[in-house]
Amino acid sequence: MRFPGVLLVFLAPVTQVSSNVEGDKMSVTRATGSSLVITCDLTQNTNYIHWYRFREGTVPQRLLYYDVSSSKVTLESGISPGRYHAYQSAGKSYQFVISNLEESDSGTYYCAVWEKHVGSDFLSTALEILLVAAKNSPGTHVRSAPALLPAPNSLDSEQRET
Repeated sequence: MRFPGVLLVFLAPVTQVSSNVEGDKMSVTRATGSSLVITCDLTQNTNYIHWYRFREGTVPQRLLYYDVSSSKVTLESGISPGRYHAYQSAGKSYQFVISNLEESDSGTYYCAVWEKHVGSDFLSTALEILLVAAKNSPGTHVRSAPALLPAPNSLDSEQRET
C-alpha cells in the first residue's frame, strides 16, 4: 500500500565524544509541498555549517554551507535555488529549511562542522542531525547512515582559513 504525498521525517541528533552538536530524537510527518525546518544546535563556535543529504546506496551529497560570519548561504553546483536555505536563529542554533517537500527529498540529513587543527589541514565532522524518508509502504525500514562524513573535496580556500 502506498502513501503518496506524505514524507516521514525522523530527527536524530547524536552527541559525539568530541561533541560540537547536540539534540534529541524526534519524528515528524510532512505532506509533499510543505516545508520543514531542521535545527542544528552547536556547543562550540564555528565558521561554517555544512548540510548534507545521504541516500542509501550513494555517497553523502553536500547541499549547501552557511558562512556564520557573513550569514551567506552557498548552494552546491546542481542544487536548485529556492528550496534549501539556512540561517542562524539564535546564539549557536542554526536552521536548515527545505521548502516545497518532494518524495525525492527522502534521505538522511546531516549538519556538519569542520575544524582546522593547528599544524595540519585535517578537517573533522560533527554529527548526524536528521533522517527523512518517504513512507511508501507499512514495511518500509529506515536505516541510520554513518555518523561521520568525508571532508568535502570542493572546500574553497576561504573555508580552509581560520
